[in-house]
Amino acid sequence: MRRCGIISTVAEEYHVCKAKYKELYERLRNEILAGKYADRHVLPSEAQLSRRYACSRNTVRNALDELRHEGLIRCRQGKGAFVTKAGSARKIGLLLSGIPYSEYFQPVATAFMQLARDADYELDFGAVRASDPEARIREAEEIVDDFIRGRVAGVVYHPLDYAYDNGAANLRQLEKLTAAGIPVVLFDSDVVVAPARSSYDVVSIDNVIAGETVARHLLDAGARNIHFLLKPNWMPNAWGRIRGVTCAVAATGAGWPPSNILVSEPNDLEAIRRHMRRRPRPDAFVCENDTLAAFFKDSLEKLGWRVPDDVLLAGFDDVSIARLLTPPLTSIHQPCDQIAAAAFTRLLARMANPKLPPQEIFVFAPLVARASSVRPDKRKARKR
Repeated sequence: MRRCGIISTVAEEYHVCKAKYKELYERLRNEILAGKYADRHVLPSEAQLSRRYACSRNTVRNALDELRHEGLIRCRQGKGAFVTKAGSARKIGLLLSGIPYSEYFQPVATAFMQLARDADYELDFGAVRASDPEARIREAEEIVDDFIRGRVAGVVYHPLDYAYDNGAANLRQLEKLTAAGIPVVLFDSDVVVAPARSSYDVVSIDNVIAGETVARHLLDAGARNIHFLLKPNWMPNAWGRIRGVTCAVAATGAGWPPSNILVSEPNDLEAIRRHMRRRPRPDAFVCENDTLAAFFKDSLEKLGWRVPDDVLLAGFDDVSIARLLTPPLTSIHQPCDQIAAAAFTRLLARMANPKLPPQEIFVFAPLVARASSVRPDKRKARKR
């Protein structure tokens, strides 16, 4: 009986201690988020906290461990606990540069807003909406300057695309953020073309595998001469998709020359007509994204070629336009919620520890096969 009583007493003491450190953790967390330590960025010592809140040093250590795991403080041997940027500034920035070109970015923005709200962060959202190349660069510069003035704790940055020399423009903005001590996670694409690699975290789909998946599908559907359509001033992630197509074709024993890349506006009828006159004629196109594919399909039809009878067609993103086209468009599905969650989680980790080595984080992106990549004779064979 005495032994049972001892066990019961120990269990009660354990639950009391756990309740005390949880209570202290909540109190300190609320003080940090309220900005109480924003000026000094240093918490009172363990001894001071123990006296102030009438609890043991062990209780204080457990509470501080919780705050450290959450990324709100960092502890230095012999120097105490310091509030991190994540703890002192509860605002993060999100820059999306593809707003006028793809609805892909609308669910991404919505997902980030919810993630920030759930984590007690304010989201400072900046969207590059201009279509003029020079105006796009100016908008991006203004958004980044606003982030710096607003002292955001970190930024998720979607690289600027479809602007003259966008590589240099992106690097200028990233250098400004880095100089201001603001951690950055790149979303959807790096800012340099592989095999080069920037010094920033990148969260995206694996574009090489995605390009290879699309191309293998088109080859299985009967394509013999796959080409790739890009808008001028494309982003580096497009090069990954092209590399994937190259790998898929090379696996068949055939070559894939760079001349199979058409860099053009999707409504430039003359450029498309010239490209389609090549011999052997292109019988399949992979487009940089679904929006581009939709305009390109319209141009092909104006020139007398039909999808999929004459040309198989595929894109990337799997936005609603892919489902609404006639015929519906084969596309790589971008899981917006998962990509946003991965980028947000990495940004919090980066803010808590700016010295983390840069990572590439890939989210699985499946192929969604539709009628744009199935020739009529193949459809008849399936019915039989």
